[in-house]
Amino acid sequence: MATLEELSRHIESAEELQSVVRTMKTISSVAIRRYELAEQAMARYLETVEMGLQVVLRARDGAEAEPPARGHGRTAVMLVGSEIGLCGAFNEKLVDFALSNLATADTAAENRLVLTIGARADASWRAQAEPPDGHEQAPATLEALSRTVDAVLTRLDHWQESEGVVRLVLFHHRPGDNGAVTPVQAPLLPLDPVWLAGLRMRRWPSRRLPVPVGAPEALFRVLVRQLLFARVSTAIIQSQTAEHAERLKAMQAADHSIAEKIDDLHIVHRRIRQEAITSELLDIVSGYGAIMDEKSEEATTEGEAQGAVRASSD
Repeated sequence: MATLEELSRHIESAEELQSVVRTMKTISSVAIRRYELAEQAMARYLETVEMGLQVVLRARDGAEAEPPARGHGRTAVMLVGSEIGLCGAFNEKLVDFALSNLATADTAAENRLVLTIGARADASWRAQAEPPDGHEQAPATLEALSRTVDAVLTRLDHWQESEGVVRLVLFHHRPGDNGAVTPVQAPLLPLDPVWLAGLRMRRWPSRRLPVPVGAPEALFRVLVRQLLFARVSTAIIQSQTAEHAERLKAMQAADHSIAEKIDDLHIVHRRIRQEAITSELLDIVSGYGAIMDEKSEEATTEGEAQGAVRASSD
């Protein structure tokens, strides 16, 4: 059985761990709100890019919006996961989802180039599939987001030029209702011709349609680049939101478990302390009883002695 000193140390360690867990809960809660605001801002930017594409598509007078993907081209697979842990099976579920969808689409390992974003996603992919062809760190802050996306798009440009990549498929988690997260697949390239046709015919919000300045083809390429930037950024933001949601859920469960453990330790501590106090009280009572018995015996002996003295005097 543990001593009072050992139990006190265990309680102190558990309370320190609980403080760390609650700090992480606070950090995740604040981060979720920041990423939600960032996603709203990126949605407005994406809307602006789409409006620019709409103007350019109308100026091209029905020219082919996007060259179709070559049948035998390779596929770039982008996997957006987490950089750190403490978020449950976040990355393992994403890898399972990606491999299942790639198998359904008959995208063999030799026909794909894989880019992982996040150290934990990279490790999870390596554990179940071939080593990835590229890796980027997940941005730790919103300020580092654009740098990560630029690096991703630069690598994609290189793969298109030198590796024959004609398709880009992105896998990431998206936050859902009640703190749930869902893995999703987002085909980014080639652009969906049906979507482009619908964008071209979309109603303009004002009475006058802007006129593009410059060659429509050059403007189209620039805007497609910005469209990819916005969509990849949104995917990373959603993944970060989902990651913090999973971490918040894990920390809430850990906080509950630690609180129960601390309560159990306090109960044991109080019981052992009460037993120690009771034992000390019993020792005191026993000692007091022994002293009183000894005094009673001394008084009896003294009384007998005095009686004997009086008897001899008589």
